[in-house]
Amino acid sequence: MSKQKQWKGYYYAGYNYLRTPKGRHDAVDYIQAVVIIMGIAAILIGAMKWWRNM
Repeated sequence: MSKQKQWKGYYYAGYNYLRTPKGRHDAVDYIQAVVIIMGIAAILIGAMKWWRNM
């Protein structure tokens, strides 16, 4: 099997998974987790910069 067909298969599998109710729910959960992690990282970076400039 060629790499292109393999990647195409992964794409279609993911696309079909996201079309299911569970897949949509999981995707929303993953997006929320990424937003929370990025927010905490931004807060920590800001706190470290503030602490360094004290």
